[in-house]
Amino acid sequence: MHQGERLEIYRRASLARRFETRVEQLAKAGEIPATLHLGAGQEVAQVAALAALRDDDPMLYGHRGSAYWIARGVPLDVILCDIAYRDGASNRGKGGPMHVVDVARGVLGETGTLGGNLVIGTGVAYAEKYLGTGRVCIVFFGDGTANRGQFHEACNFAAVAKLPVIFFCENNGFGLSMPSRASSAVQDLAVRAAGYGMPGVVVDGSDAAAVHAAVGEAAQRARAGDGPTLVEAKVVRIGAHFLGDREAYRSAADRDLARARDPLAVLRSSLDEATCATIDEENDRRIAEAVEVVRTRAMVAPGTARERVYADE
Repeated sequence: MHQGERLEIYRRASLARRFETRVEQLAKAGEIPATLHLGAGQEVAQVAALAALRDDDPMLYGHRGSAYWIARGVPLDVILCDIAYRDGASNRGKGGPMHVVDVARGVLGETGTLGGNLVIGTGVAYAEKYLGTGRVCIVFFGDGTANRGQFHEACNFAAVAKLPVIFFCENNGFGLSMPSRASSAVQDLAVRAAGYGMPGVVVDGSDAAAVHAAVGEAAQRARAGDGPTLVEAKVVRIGAHFLGDREAYRSAADRDLARARDPLAVLRSSLDEATCATIDEENDRRIAEAVEVVRTRAMVAPGTARERVYADE
């Protein structure tokens, strides 16, 4: 990975971090609902993975963080309107942060139940193969979701049909409050891939270049018709599961260690400090502009609840 690519990954990952910090401030001030699961620590892996794909490759994202949408260029004010349930959102303010959708940018959303995106993403990959588009679908999910039935069903069918899909597991060590060591008998979830006849790759989620390379190789394999790959990125969850979570299940030492391993700081240390400072100033300006736009938008009207329920509308 060359320096320009590193810089662009930093630009987008830092924007996501600073955007979510502002979202947290707005939520605590009562301006918007506190419904976004903050992704601090996982942005670098998310952005680096998407940077290794084509802009038209579809994705189903996980429930933690905003970097997925930012990496694909969804406007900040649209994202914030989704979070705030206001007019101007990608889903007209009806779905909240779990359902940001921008089909033109390949952002196909998430599902109301963890694991559903794995099955949907497999279906999308089936369609891409059938239509011969050459596109690869990537599905992001967490270590807790890897223990749900949909994971096994999706992996099995994708491998049997040799579908162009990448299953990207963000293993932050916790399924909400359950340590992964207490919910899985294997240390590396990627070893499960062998049971489905597909490659399983473990990568350091704090290393942008390593994530980029792993996803790039998986995409090349998928486009060649060789089927799916399971990529497990060992990532860092710096914050709580949700805003207001007291994290009684997590020691202070563990939280301090997570902050000390901040992947964004690691990436920044490999770049020019003055350039990064300039990027952050520009990111803060963009965030401030988005906040002012959203403050002018009305809450979604209750009378629209039944609109666009069916396709023929």
